[in-house]
Amino acid sequence: MRGELKKGPRIAWLLLLIWIAPIPANGAAAPASLRIAYPAPTASFLPLWTAQDAGFFKKHDLAVEVIQVGSSTRGMAALLAGQIDVLAGGGTGGLVAQLQGFTDLAVFGTNVHTWVFSVYTAPSIKDVAQLRGKKLGVTRFGGTMDFAARHFLKGQGLEPGKDVVLVQLGSAADIVTALANGVVDSGMMSVPYVFVAKRLGLRELTDLSQTGIRYAQAALVAKRSFLRDKREVVTRFIKSQIEAIHFLKTRPADGMRVLGRYTRTDDEEILKQAYHYHVDRLLSRVPDIHPDDVRLLLEEAALTNPKAKGANPQDFIDEGPVREVVRSGFVEQVYKK
Repeated sequence: MRGELKKGPRIAWLLLLIWIAPIPANGAAAPASLRIAYPAPTASFLPLWTAQDAGFFKKHDLAVEVIQVGSSTRGMAALLAGQIDVLAGGGTGGLVAQLQGFTDLAVFGTNVHTWVFSVYTAPSIKDVAQLRGKKLGVTRFGGTMDFAARHFLKGQGLEPGKDVVLVQLGSAADIVTALANGVVDSGMMSVPYVFVAKRLGLRELTDLSQTGIRYAQAALVAKRSFLRDKREVVTRFIKSQIEAIHFLKTRPADGMRVLGRYTRTDDEEILKQAYHYHVDRLLSRVPDIHPDDVRLLLEEAALTNPKAKGANPQDFIDEGPVREVVRSGFVEQVYKK
């Protein structure tokens, strides 16, 4: 009897604790946490920034930390160590890591399906044939811009290093300066430097984004185990990206503010050109991935890892997460608004 009397107050106390404990709004669980990294503040990652700033992550019940890591190499190391969940812009690194034995990785999407480079020249050069015997500037040997330059020259029947001398200049800004001052005769340009080059009266010889080349420029990479075990979180992330892209395509003034904030650009004309270049010409409505998007990534990886030669692109990607969202009709719902 005495033991039963003691139980009564205990039960009442526990019930009181439960009653006064904080309850999430609407009875919902706490937002799922997600850590996403990107290498550098380029416009290819605009949907990621927009999903954060415009509240689409929050709308889909995600607490997202967006981290700039400085390079895709650092980002890949963080992904393999479990410090981040998704690496944006880790295409080639993701493939190389898989070739090295880290098979629990996959490219599962990309916002941009082509290169975002142009070839600019001195005003006196009017066609590709005139590049023979000339110097072409790239940022650094072994980088994506260097690979794109070599691929372009070979496609034009010119042998890199023999018919055209490649010069390593350090940064995209340095290429503009070197070309304007006659240190090189041509150079690979990326946004926003293509617009600076135009201002200086330099000639755009080729816009590689308009050549039909497939390339996962802003590839989304994650562990396969994460894509499988956290499928609902991945689905919400993809939906957030799709809504962010729609936002960018329909609300340019707001989108430009996001772009300016993350790229620290206040030149309104450059900002406007960079925005429309990416949003109107490059961003697809859905951040999907296909084998053709990684064929050139494998060719690039083969420069340092022979295992990439002849590898099957399908083995390096996971199309499932984005496909499931598309099949659900979510994209149509967003674009009916």
